[in-house]
Amino acid sequence: MFQMRNVKVWSRSSSQRTLLCASVIVATMKGGNATVISCTGLPTFPGGCNPELIGGACFSTETAVNWACGASQSTDCRRVPVPPGQGRPSLRRRTYDGYCSFLGETATQTSSTATSVTTSLTSSSSSTTLTTSSTVTRTTTLPHPPPRSPVAQHGHLRVVGNQIVGQHNQSVQLRGMSLFWSQWGGKYWNEETLRWLRRDWGIELIRAAMGVEQGGYLTHPKREMRKVKRVVWAAFQLGIYVIVDWHDHHAIKHTEQAKVFIREIAKSYGHLPNVLFETFNEPTWQSWSKEVKPYHEELLKVIRPHSPNLVICGTPTWSQDVDIASRSPVEGDNIAYALHFYAATHGQYLRDKAKIALDGGVALFVSEWGTCEANGNGRLDFRESRKWMDLLDEYNVSHANWAVNDKQESCSALKPRAAGNGHWPLSKLTRSGRWVRRNLRRAAFGVGNETANSTNSSEQDSLISTSEADRRLLFSDDLPIDAGVRCQAFAMIGLGLLQVL
Repeated sequence: MFQMRNVKVWSRSSSQRTLLCASVIVATMKGGNATVISCTGLPTFPGGCNPELIGGACFSTETAVNWACGASQSTDCRRVPVPPGQGRPSLRRRTYDGYCSFLGETATQTSSTATSVTTSLTSSSSSTTLTTSSTVTRTTTLPHPPPRSPVAQHGHLRVVGNQIVGQHNQSVQLRGMSLFWSQWGGKYWNEETLRWLRRDWGIELIRAAMGVEQGGYLTHPKREMRKVKRVVWAAFQLGIYVIVDWHDHHAIKHTEQAKVFIREIAKSYGHLPNVLFETFNEPTWQSWSKEVKPYHEELLKVIRPHSPNLVICGTPTWSQDVDIASRSPVEGDNIAYALHFYAATHGQYLRDKAKIALDGGVALFVSEWGTCEANGNGRLDFRESRKWMDLLDEYNVSHANWAVNDKQESCSALKPRAAGNGHWPLSKLTRSGRWVRRNLRRAAFGVGNETANSTNSSEQDSLISTSEADRRLLFSDDLPIDAGVRCQAFAMIGLGLLQVL
């Protein structure tokens, strides 16, 4: 016998405050033996959970279902409903399959007969489960992308002809930034930086350029993997897309290491709609048909058992020979080809190569571009940069600017010693950073002025906007304090009712 009651629960975390509607389900559950298995052995591991923060979860073997992260062993997971809208429409079982441990344990637990209260909280931005036999234990699933965020709007991306389309079957063009090599620019690989870039710059895309050589993944695989996972997790929380980039010029020499890395990312996060793969940053002089193309096809064999998501394939000559790749494309589905340019070096001749590839029917993705010379330094050329932006807009080609870093070189977006958590005044942005930010803001919010609240073009430290366009940057879950107090009161009343029951 189930009794349904509705209460409002106020959920507050360091990253967001969300008003949720809760359906309280009261049921009498009979005890029994519950086998606890290891989460790592499941095909959908880690189900959208963060293994570093929780001990276990209610799991589902359905790739499109987020796990109930943080559930306890006493939870009867087979009675916990999966979040609404998740899983295949034909899915018969609408509850989780069981409980698994992230601690690598395999054990059997016997639970006694008890009255359990299960509270399912759902909204467009999160879903939460509360379970208790004697006390209330709060568990949280990975939230849905925030409302009106790029991921909520476009969902899983796929290639159709020379276009990348979203769940609405319309062409999608993403604009964003690339992080610097992880081993050198790691101080910006965090949620605070991404939140500021989303909120103030309007990015829809972040590229996690994980360095491989020179003190990168080959030397410190666990350290660099943690950085990547931190960015992937933060990107999903913010509802933006993330390119997981094997940032290597000699990837063919490191094929086995690349497979290990890409397999772990695909298995852990490949079911999320915002995760994109870039398997080879910039091949140099390697042959496309004999070396680079076969390498990409080997990596696809590692990705596809776990994820159908978009894969970006690097092309020879530092990802410029997209015309050559278009004549002999990689075998497989949902593939785009990386085009990299630096405006002060690469002009009309490279745009012509891009047009050849696009007219040949393949999709391009500019996963790295700069306003400066090809060495990342030297003069800036904003006129050529504008010509490139016009071409990318014409063909709906997505792009990520190089780079979110404070190294003293022309293409860095930040000046030396800029804060590692965002909140940068314009005085901490380089000339390139200001130009790129202005263009990103114009595309995202319809505003292009350098300062968010200025009446002229002079640089000011304040970045607080009073325009309606910028108010959209303040996430919809930022409610007035009086609303928060009211919600907390509702929550206290709801928990009081549970105690009575």
